[in-house]
Amino acid sequence: GQVHATPAVQDGLAFIAGCDSMFRAIRISDGKEIYAIESGAYTGASPVLDGDRAYFGTFNFEVLALDLKRRAVAWRYSRPDALFPYYSSAALDDTRVILGGRDKMIHAIDAATGTPAWTFATRARVDSSPVVAGGRVYVGGGDGRLYVLDSASGRKLWEFDAGAGFTASPAV
Repeated sequence: GQVHATPAVQDGLAFIAGCDSMFRAIRISDGKEIYAIESGAYTGASPVLDGDRAYFGTFNFEVLALDLKRRAVAWRYSRPDALFPYYSSAALDDTRVILGGRDKMIHAIDAATGTPAWTFATRARVDSSPVVAGGRVYVGGGDGRLYVLDSASGRKLWEFDAGAGFTASPAV
């Protein structure tokens, strides 16, 4: 299937999530597929790596944590009351996976357990990928606002109205 996301690179491997519902580890030196893990849905989000874990959202309304050593799904996060896909690529702070959803929310999920830590409601879907720096989350919304949130609590610190929706991601 197609790949709409940027691969993550670690230890000589490129990790790619694609539209065929497979998460692949490809050796960079020769292009050989080392392994693949079935995710259950296609994705347009780039994976974020943290040691032996990979995190990304899917179009099946879930955020996944993959255990790269076991080559299996470690946990799945979803909100049955809000069945919307995740196109935003995740970011990590010390203990949380943070990403935007098409449910108009920014989600922070405990990286170890997959339980929700906090959510922040925006006025439109969030396809922009967040950046975490200095204990703050920077993310653009489809509502035309750049949000800056406290990464521990999800509390809004400030916002800037740019006048048109964001799909690109901020850089710090």
